[in-house]
Amino acid sequence: MAEHQEKLQPEGLQEEEIRWALDFDPQDPSLGLNWEDLSSWRITRRTMLRLFIATGAFHYLSYLMNPPQVFAQGRPGGELRAAWNLREFTNLDPAFINQVFQFQVASNVLSGLTHIDKDLIPRGDLAESWEVSRNGLQWTFHLRRGVRFHNGDLFTADDVIYTYNRTLDPKVGSLHRAVLEGVEKAEKLDDYTVRFTLSRPRASFLIKVTERSSGRALTIVNRRAIEQMGKEYTRRPVGTGPFRIVEHRLGERLVLEKFPDYFMKGRPRLDRVVIFNIEEPATLVSALEAGQVQFINAIPEALYTRVKGNRDLIVSETSDPGFQAIFFNLRTDKKERIGKEKLPTDDNRVRLAVAKAMDREDLIKRALLGRGIPAYGPVPPAQGAYFVDLSKTSPQRFNPEEAKKLLAEAGFGGGFTVKMVVTPPTRRRGEVIADILKRHANITVELEVVDFPVQVQRFDSGQFEWLQIGSGGDYDPDDSIDDWFASTSKFNTFGYANPRVDALNAAQKTTVNPERRVKWVREIVEIVSRDAPCAFLFHAMDSVAYRKDVRGFVHIPSLRDLDTVTVK
Repeated sequence: MAEHQEKLQPEGLQEEEIRWALDFDPQDPSLGLNWEDLSSWRITRRTMLRLFIATGAFHYLSYLMNPPQVFAQGRPGGELRAAWNLREFTNLDPAFINQVFQFQVASNVLSGLTHIDKDLIPRGDLAESWEVSRNGLQWTFHLRRGVRFHNGDLFTADDVIYTYNRTLDPKVGSLHRAVLEGVEKAEKLDDYTVRFTLSRPRASFLIKVTERSSGRALTIVNRRAIEQMGKEYTRRPVGTGPFRIVEHRLGERLVLEKFPDYFMKGRPRLDRVVIFNIEEPATLVSALEAGQVQFINAIPEALYTRVKGNRDLIVSETSDPGFQAIFFNLRTDKKERIGKEKLPTDDNRVRLAVAKAMDREDLIKRALLGRGIPAYGPVPPAQGAYFVDLSKTSPQRFNPEEAKKLLAEAGFGGGFTVKMVVTPPTRRRGEVIADILKRHANITVELEVVDFPVQVQRFDSGQFEWLQIGSGGDYDPDDSIDDWFASTSKFNTFGYANPRVDALNAAQKTTVNPERRVKWVREIVEIVSRDAPCAFLFHAMDSVAYRKDVRGFVHIPSLRDLDTVTVK
């Protein structure tokens, strides 16, 4: 494999490609590309290099230079038994998916106009090809003909327009409505052609808007199924993907069956996938070790060494583009939500004290077995130019003496007691956090261990004092900033608001100037670090494990697409 890659991608060619990708005018909204370069069913690697550099998604570059290995395939057919470390799949309707684990499944059932392939390049999914106008404002997609939904309906341009309007409909309440900001209209030109008109050029349109997993604003849904099934659609969505859902026992198992009319010949290779919900970490790993399941979607932190050391298992790992943090409840309605009108962390000095008392290196070593990067802001190092190393300058850097001083100034020199919500898989992490804060700041953290869906519900409704959660899954700074820290962000249920952050966020979302976007994103990170609506902890790793009889799995960050998998 290594020799083969070396022949295909000699070092000199890589250097030449990078020099070419860096050579563009930041003032140019087309990023120095001809818009024709973006018109195809699959854009070139050179074009993708420039897009990644311009948007700061530098973590993609290692994939382009060293694509993930694809192991030999077994025979088609058979069943894969898998397990997700999640109590239940509460919502698989893309309009409402706000968890990586949910869209990992939905990506096997639903399609988009484009989808990221193994080289992390958007290829045509339901779109056969597309063109971009010379000014970059019109994107015309030519759709596949003869595609069927799982219920037998024929896929046409009407389904694209319906999905677009449904995402924008405030009565529906899609979480991803903001993704379509800057799209002025969507038009059906004929049954197999649609055109999107933008208010400004957007070179990342194929990744940010039309991609079926990370974007979700245009993950195609079926109108008739939604109207007939109602809320049941959230549990068993009807799509055009490689698998269809034939059974869903909430909190127990989800059964995917091969869709014989899938538009991509030869896929899926499996007949069935049975996904069990196993949230308890030890039970999850034991089931994999015993062969009761053959694939798990994530490796529990405390059991990583055990899994890694098992010769019967394969561990695949890559960097996760998200962050983890302790979020503080800053809402003004705490009295009715949790019975407390005020919390110590309503005071910025106390919030900074918590962050300064957090020894992140110790946390990563003890809870993550060294598999993580200390975080002092929401943007991970994987996002290249947007990342700022704040380890020596951040107001949140580890300094227990300053933490004690700030607590004393705020009137909490003797410490205080607080409750923090965690889940069973992150309980060990919570215990280490509690120990660190007790030792360095005399803060007593009492853990409330709840199932993940309950944790999300508590976070959304503001029913927590502290809550440990984080971001992951998408590959743009918007996932780290626009989704969390603007006053109107979809995940800002913790009550943070800063007018300067709102203004900067609005600017960074709409500019086509990469240098300005980098500058504004970095300023937001500095402000959020100082305001400390949360104490940032670490940037994690994305890992899966499976038995050696599983073949053909391609590990793309955050995704768990199973259509190429076989079982020996």
